[in-house]
Amino acid sequence: MNDLILWLDKERIDYRVIDNEVVDIPEFGRLFCADLTGVKSIFRQRGDEQVFNLMEDPQALIDEGIFHVAFPFGCNWYYYDLRGEFSMNILKHVGRPKPDSCNVEFVNLGVHTPYELLNASGDIGVWVRKAKWMGHTALGICDRNTMAGTLTLQKECAEAGIRHVFGYSLALDDDGAEVPMKVYCQTQQGLQNLLRIQKAVMVDREDGRIDMESLAAHGCGNVLVLGVLAAEWMTQNRPAIGRLREAFEAVYYQIDPTEFKADRIDIQRLESMRRYFHEFCRGGAFEVEPVLIPECYYIDRADARSKIILNKIATGAAHEQSDEQYLRSAGELLDKLRPLFDPARWDVDELFRRMCRHTVVIAEGVEAAYRTDTVFMPRYDMTPDEKTKYGDTHTMFLSLLEEGFSKLVPAGKEAEYRERLDKEIYILESTDNVDYLLVQYDTVNWARRNGILVGCGRGSAGGCLALYLLGITLIDPVKYGLLFERFLLPERAGLYEARTTRIVGRIDSQDSYRLGLENGREILLDRDARLMVRRGEKILEVYADELREQDDILFDNRDLLFEIDRQL
Repeated sequence: MNDLILWLDKERIDYRVIDNEVVDIPEFGRLFCADLTGVKSIFRQRGDEQVFNLMEDPQALIDEGIFHVAFPFGCNWYYYDLRGEFSMNILKHVGRPKPDSCNVEFVNLGVHTPYELLNASGDIGVWVRKAKWMGHTALGICDRNTMAGTLTLQKECAEAGIRHVFGYSLALDDDGAEVPMKVYCQTQQGLQNLLRIQKAVMVDREDGRIDMESLAAHGCGNVLVLGVLAAEWMTQNRPAIGRLREAFEAVYYQIDPTEFKADRIDIQRLESMRRYFHEFCRGGAFEVEPVLIPECYYIDRADARSKIILNKIATGAAHEQSDEQYLRSAGELLDKLRPLFDPARWDVDELFRRMCRHTVVIAEGVEAAYRTDTVFMPRYDMTPDEKTKYGDTHTMFLSLLEEGFSKLVPAGKEAEYRERLDKEIYILESTDNVDYLLVQYDTVNWARRNGILVGCGRGSAGGCLALYLLGITLIDPVKYGLLFERFLLPERAGLYEARTTRIVGRIDSQDSYRLGLENGREILLDRDARLMVRRGEKILEVYADELREQDDILFDNRDLLFEIDRQL
């Protein structure tokens, strides 16, 4: 029991001892401490099954309102729920944390996720769970040179009921000087601009940095935070700071009290922060406001070794080692900051509240989010020659298929191939994949023109006749009996069998009706044209002359994309 108490204290979990076997964890429940002294395994055989080696009767514990059993395994403590099947859950971030020594609202914006490869660790869902457990209302990530973790962060935060903050760590190249900084999204325009910053860093340059022109051009809707080691550059480049302040919604300076194992690193960082406070604070007013952003590369203190291992895998060495780059509470951070300031000159508590308040302001200003309620397909940008020849991408797609059809379809089998192709075209059009295939067509043909090897096909793509006729793949799927459904199953794309209204082309009619659509277009319908409509709670098939003003016509998805929603 003593070992369990030590573990709960170390993990800052609030608890109350009931007796020498049971503790009560508020907002979690009673926890029974399993005595495994002298046992060789946490499991024992019961008949044909293995069960946890619990000496107590599980039902007797449940009857007493004890639903969880804690047990040591390796260096950690785990628990499982007696009401379900056995599972090992590490005893962390449960119930509620012990009261923090500092009652200041704070949002941690410095989390680095495993998407920052071979440098950071910890499942994003666990990061979010710990942040919520600590009472944080939001969580921000700031992976270096990647935004790969942002969508996962948004989903996990939404499920946990806290706000997400998309951040991005990068380096500015200013005439050879490398300036560390972070960008945090505020608006949807800011998110678009951050994506362009990502492109400028990872595509437009080979050194993974960004120039001042590209950075300033994409500041709208974003907040900029200059890194701890940027103070010297800031001192020598005040006009540049003014330019950044005009480009971004706000500009801050990062304060991070993390202590490292190497004195030279601590000295460098402390000297930089000292220079910032000396140069940019006059009479309590800051030229550039400070914001508290401790860098976090692992979730808990005990995980510090993971960063060392990852760094050694990446480079063979582990530099800038610290045991403090985990998700800390406001009280822990204040305890690290307080010794750094002369109490005769600084009101440390007020300064700390000021720096924490900025993290909350950044988080509360976030509107940026990915739309997850629709599918966004890539659009093909036509060259001037292609626009002259084809007019639009849909016509280009169909024309290229016909060109391939005339060259590649065996003589005498045109009808078989035509039936297969018509089916594929309908599904590809209905799922809005026309431009996507043109992007692949352009990519593959550019690679071949430039002497870059391209495979004859990959996976399920070999089952698509359209890809073969476009020259993307080199395998005839009809000849080898390959299935298109492996490439694009209609049901998976949302094309379930249903009765809908199909537009079949133009007809000559002496008795037609003009139908106005919501997008401003009009179509002519013969009076005997049959349409599927939703009328109130019912779905009916009616003739054109039976339509009512409030009827919702259920058009075929292919027609919605290429005949109705498109503005010609």
